[in-house]
Amino acid sequence: MTAGLVAAGFAVVPYLPFFQGWTFVRDPKVASVITWTVLQTSVVIISAVLTLYFVGRARLEAAAFRANQIDIRLFADERPEGSHDREIDSAVELTAAFKRILNESRLYTPTPVPGAGSSYDFIQIVEHAGDSAEGWWKAATKLVRLAQPPAAFTVTGTVRPGNATGRYQLILELVRVPRFAASPLVIEDENWPRVLHRAANAVAALVIPRSAYVRTNIHWAAWRGAKIPYELFDAYQRANHFIIHRRYDEALAEYYRAVSLDPSNVYIRLEIAALQEQLDLHLDALATYDDVITLCSRGHPKLARWWIGPDFARQPRHAGRGRAVALLIARYRHALVLGHGDSVAGSWWVRRTTAGAPGDARALRRAELRVALELRFRRYVELDVRVRPYAIPPEKRLELHRRVLRVPADEIVVQEATPAQLAEYNQRAAEMRSYLGALSQYEIERLIADYRRFWRRWRGTWHQLTNRALDLSLVWTVVRRAMADVEPVTGAVPAPAVAYPGSRIRLADVCPDRRWPPDPRALDDTVEAAGSRKSWEECYNAASVYAVAMLEVGPRGERDLRDRARNPRLVGEARDEVARRAVRELYHAATISHSGRLPERRSWVMGEDPDLVALRGHELFRVFEMVTFSPDRAAPLRPQRAHVWEQVSYVRQLVGEIAGCRAHFWRARVLDTGPAPDGRTLDRWRSADRDAWRKLAELATGKQDWYTRYQAICAFRAWSADSGYPGSITGFPLYCEERLHAQLRGAAGRRVKTGLDVNIVVREYVRQCDQRLDRLAADIAELEHPLVAEEDFGARAELWAALCSWFDDDIADGSSADERRERFRKLVRA
Repeated sequence: MTAGLVAAGFAVVPYLPFFQGWTFVRDPKVASVITWTVLQTSVVIISAVLTLYFVGRARLEAAAFRANQIDIRLFADERPEGSHDREIDSAVELTAAFKRILNESRLYTPTPVPGAGSSYDFIQIVEHAGDSAEGWWKAATKLVRLAQPPAAFTVTGTVRPGNATGRYQLILELVRVPRFAASPLVIEDENWPRVLHRAANAVAALVIPRSAYVRTNIHWAAWRGAKIPYELFDAYQRANHFIIHRRYDEALAEYYRAVSLDPSNVYIRLEIAALQEQLDLHLDALATYDDVITLCSRGHPKLARWWIGPDFARQPRHAGRGRAVALLIARYRHALVLGHGDSVAGSWWVRRTTAGAPGDARALRRAELRVALELRFRRYVELDVRVRPYAIPPEKRLELHRRVLRVPADEIVVQEATPAQLAEYNQRAAEMRSYLGALSQYEIERLIADYRRFWRRWRGTWHQLTNRALDLSLVWTVVRRAMADVEPVTGAVPAPAVAYPGSRIRLADVCPDRRWPPDPRALDDTVEAAGSRKSWEECYNAASVYAVAMLEVGPRGERDLRDRARNPRLVGEARDEVARRAVRELYHAATISHSGRLPERRSWVMGEDPDLVALRGHELFRVFEMVTFSPDRAAPLRPQRAHVWEQVSYVRQLVGEIAGCRAHFWRARVLDTGPAPDGRTLDRWRSADRDAWRKLAELATGKQDWYTRYQAICAFRAWSADSGYPGSITGFPLYCEERLHAQLRGAAGRRVKTGLDVNIVVREYVRQCDQRLDRLAADIAELEHPLVAEEDFGARAELWAALCSWFDDDIADGSSADERRERFRKLVRA
């Protein structure tokens, strides 16, 4: 700036009137004129050059501060001339693919509703059009480009063969103008797409800490000025990619890989908990949200004293810096998961419909979580929450806590349990549901009180959850608590104890006559009293209030299984009126929301939110889906357990694909006309086959465990690469009514009944899938693995093909799963 002012001064000041009046200007000497002319010209030129230099330097610094423009040079190719890989994937094609992948890198923001959060791109690739021109046109394009913002980052790359056969390598170097150069990155993997994705994520990980986005994106604010491990950012990007494609098990594994590299990143933990909710892992989600609150409450003495204990109340206040949004969302979702007490109680007091294995991976995980949560929930022992018609004295509250959250809790099989055992389990689950509903209301009330009291502290979280959204969530938890407290015989709802001093919403507001179901007009008055709704969360919470009123009072919105239960529920015009109001709020939410956010929320709204279970079976909801999402075929009336159908179909497909992959491997060995395999090769093939049977046995017994499924997917990938199998594992299927009926016909055969209610069809198909997995585990236990010799390759292929056919319910030959199982067992005994 100084150089520019000097240049302007020497160029303009000599021609101003006051300067012309000076003596040496009015009567100049020849020597003075020559000296002044040379001096003026020299100073102007030097100052102008310095001005251009410093302006360019300032533009580079500004570009480096934004860090959103990257110059990617054409990759150098050091692969041997004429190599097959060089002919298929040239350096030009790899550079173009790398640019596209890097340009698609996204940053995500946290959301209070499970599902992919909003995202935005933060990198622009600078293209160099006109560099290949010659003459005056090349000079003209370079002159025009001077007016464009410069790219402060330059990426150069070298394509090389990998260090082993079948490996590919890319060496990258990132240079920041004017004074930063990162160490060269060596990326090597089994295929070029994976190499390019890892390389793009590595470049983004180097750029983010030095960009302006790290100041606004709270996920990575703690890494400002530091070096983000590229494996951390790669895991996070892959996790979000898998969520978009409904590959939830792989997404969860990538999230845990990211957390292992950044354990203090509470925002990644929030996304883990949200995904656990989507997978019906409510005990896991409770524990994860609890961990986030524990980490974030440090620096909030009053909250830490209650949540963690008095020993943690004197933490430094800066310990919770940058975590206000995570703390708010974690406390909010933790309270809502408690409100879904029927799902939590169903995971605590487990009533198995199939035998399975008593020590499977998921059962062991549930036992660990019961112990951990019972210990953590002792913070609620001093609360005066009523789960009986009379008050509980202080000395009895610990006894109540230990009875409701009993550890250990045995898991019973419905078919093997006595009526007394079933009645006890149903009663224990109902008591626990009521207890958790009271805790949910207490947490929401306390959250509202903290949120309003410390509004200055929470000002950065206003865009996440408004006060009105929290007020509506309080209405929701009061309705949920009333449903959990319904007397099974009379249908009355006893007046609950006040959950928090100065409670804003009471039972009389939603159930004036203290009976279930609530009065639609009273419900509408309570919702409207919260005020007009102007955000997605506000409208969606209002819709959830109406949708919960449509549920039956039993677990997961189904019938109450306790003795002599009346199961009161909304029917007729009252039910239609409540459904109309719920769908109205969903329409408002969709109208308020940006169109790009709707696909991110579709999975949660259409199939995963347990509050909307009954609403999805109403005709008005089907119309809402048709209008809002415009599917390619008519939207179905969704059954209550559609999400369970998606999970069992996913496991069935995984078993079938593994069997098909192994059958493909052995068929290829049969058709191989080369030399006979040696002993070492046969041992390797035997080991792979034994490992495949072992994985299937673990998958059959631990079908509800996401990590067991993920290990099976990883093994399937390795076997597919080894055998060249063309199949793949897709994500969780979307519900389709035609496919549901076709799969039931494939499982039950010609004897299947037609015209059944869709809820009955789903229940029957889920039962058959669970029973089939139990039978598979038993058959594998009986299976003897003979030595694999050259002459029995065909028999191995036929055995695996029979297993694949057994789990193929899309087959249209009219056979049932039992008939296909008999073919499999004949081959096993052969």
